[in-house]
Amino acid sequence: MRDFRIHKMNKSRGAEVERLKTFSHDMKKILFVLTMLALVLPALPRVKGQEVSVDFFYNNLSGGNWIDVEGYGYGWQPDVAVNDPNWRPYADGYWAYTDDGWTWISYEDFGWATYHYGRWAKMADYGWVWFLGSDLDWGPAWVSWRTGGDYVGWAPLPPRGPGIVYEGQPIGGQVDIEFDIGPAYYNFIDARFIGEPVLRDRIYPWSQNVTYINNTVNVTNITVQNNVVYNYGPDYNVLSARSSRPIQRLTIERQPGTNLSVAAKSGALTKVRRSRNSSMAGPVFLMRPS
Repeated sequence: MRDFRIHKMNKSRGAEVERLKTFSHDMKKILFVLTMLALVLPALPRVKGQEVSVDFFYNNLSGGNWIDVEGYGYGWQPDVAVNDPNWRPYADGYWAYTDDGWTWISYEDFGWATYHYGRWAKMADYGWVWFLGSDLDWGPAWVSWRTGGDYVGWAPLPPRGPGIVYEGQPIGGQVDIEFDIGPAYYNFIDARFIGEPVLRDRIYPWSQNVTYINNTVNVTNITVQNNVVYNYGPDYNVLSARSSRPIQRLTIERQPGTNLSVAAKSGALTKVRRSRNSSMAGPVFLMRPS
């Protein structure tokens, strides 16, 4: 097994400078993705497809480090999780509804892997760490869902426990209990904002999550049919009626015969096409091998 090291970067910014930097960085990422629509995908070479393997992720994930966590094995930790104590998975992006159900569209460069494969765990000694696991099933999002009243929340699914198998099995409303998903895992927002293109600033402080847990019920509904993972969760029509903006309706287009390494670096293996009733801007590519 490879020898991996953790490195840390120190940063000190004034609050106002940091907000301006974050805004500028977000705009650059959005403009980059929109540019990709016109330039990058048409140039991608069409080569014989290849199977996704563990080595594929080791070779193509960037912006973080692989670390050996006792009891879990090797996991990957993004630099932002080390540098920013308030960082959380499934926060820098937005939700769209596709033919595979609720799909997380990430603005983060590593999102093609960490929100569609593997599981997240919040470790006492390290913070948030992503573990690939062995099943390598692509999903539109691997999360637990809760809804109730004015709130909707989602939490990354943790790694499999001893003797517990995810692969090919439905994941339902008992997932919080079965996999010990605590309040600190959840991102809660006002249901009015579920259709917004940037959710990070709408997420309530996690310290308030016990209140939201007590006022919501788990509606997780992940199933596998014909080797395709579906993430249904909250009722789309109910949330759409509550949302102050239209929820993106997208169509996932499989792209066989694509060089996975090239696609991973460009973030463009699977194209997610906007439906006619979709009017919002944002990234429209996900990684999904055929």
